[in-house]
Amino acid sequence: MATSVKGAINLRKALRQFTPDLAKETTKEIGNFLKPVVKNARGFVPANNQIPSGWLVGNQKGKWQRAAFDSTIAKRGIGYKTTPSKTNAYGFKALVSILNKTAGGSIYEIAGIKSGVTGRFTPRLGGELSGKGSKMTGRAMYRAWAEDEGKTKGAVLKAIFTSADKFNKTAKVR
Repeated sequence: MATSVKGAINLRKALRQFTPDLAKETTKEIGNFLKPVVKNARGFVPANNQIPSGWLVGNQKGKWQRAAFDSTIAKRGIGYKTTPSKTNAYGFKALVSILNKTAGGSIYEIAGIKSGVTGRFTPRLGGELSGKGSKMTGRAMYRAWAEDEGKTKGAVLKAIFTSADKFNKTAKVR
């Protein structure tokens, strides 16, 4: 799922500084490639009647209400980000991300990855865990990404390289 592209973040900074129109065009193009994956991921989020009733928003009080599940809120929380992330512990940054901003949606995404689909909670969640490895497995976003089969990743990389070529053609060397 991860691909290393050297200089991509510096390219995005240079585009914003010297050719803002090309920067906006590139960001819009990348967003258009990510939208179908996000829409597909939202389709994998189950309705409220398919979730264990003790986890729904209406049944929670106090501090647990933040982590409760509501299908509409979880679907609305799935989105994408085209700004680079902070550097992680290994020195890498994400150029684009697909993420879930809600606690309930994030719990639904990764519940049962390490322990397996056992106990009383995770088997009743439904949904198929898809992806590769324990850190790249989930029920909605990772499943949508796995079903995409790398088409979006290739398109995003192509958009970055195309904008780099356009930028290099417009730049004047002294």
